[in-house]
Amino acid sequence: MTTLILASSSQYRKKLLADIGIKVDAVSPDIDETPMPSESALELSKRLAEEKARAVSAQLNANNSNTFSVGKNQSPIIIGSDQVAYLETDATSLLLGKPLDADNAVDQLSRCQGKVVSFFTSVCVHQASSNTTVVEVEETRVYFRHNPVSLLKSYVEKERPLDCAGSFKSEGMGVLLFERIECRDANSLIGLPIMLLNDILSNHFNVNLLELATA
Repeated sequence: MTTLILASSSQYRKKLLADIGIKVDAVSPDIDETPMPSESALELSKRLAEEKARAVSAQLNANNSNTFSVGKNQSPIIIGSDQVAYLETDATSLLLGKPLDADNAVDQLSRCQGKVVSFFTSVCVHQASSNTTVVEVEETRVYFRHNPVSLLKSYVEKERPLDCAGSFKSEGMGVLLFERIECRDANSLIGLPIMLLNDILSNHFNVNLLELATA
């Protein structure tokens, strides 16, 4: 029996898995997500994904919990993921985090108008009992349309993307902010590259998500 634990408090990541028939327990990793000096967006995304997975693994071990045990001498497979948005212009470069309030959301979207924003979404899959940790990343490039600030304000008020890096929900009306998207898997932009996760689980843990979803 395979037990997957999502190291995340994100409702969006858990829903992505549920939508393909994978029901997982989620545990909040509670880590410091502050970027290190001179850390690139890609490096930050990979580091935080791994820290999340290892933090949850450590929590379960410290609690001596058998809630998620899958068999003798075998521990759950922990999935950590992190997304970092990166805007580069002629004058500066900027990491785009979660806006948390409407003013910051409108400011973020205003900066992105007519620009290309790179979203680095990393996945870390970790299993303590097999001492296996795999971290990989996918990049999504989003090309933003030009919209007046008044329309950006209306969008933020309507959809309230305050807990989303970049200040939009691509699975909702936020997609109307874009000219185009370049990526392998549209799920990456929502927060979890399902195809990449399936690759990692299949290649390194002998787990096939389609088998789990159809069991």
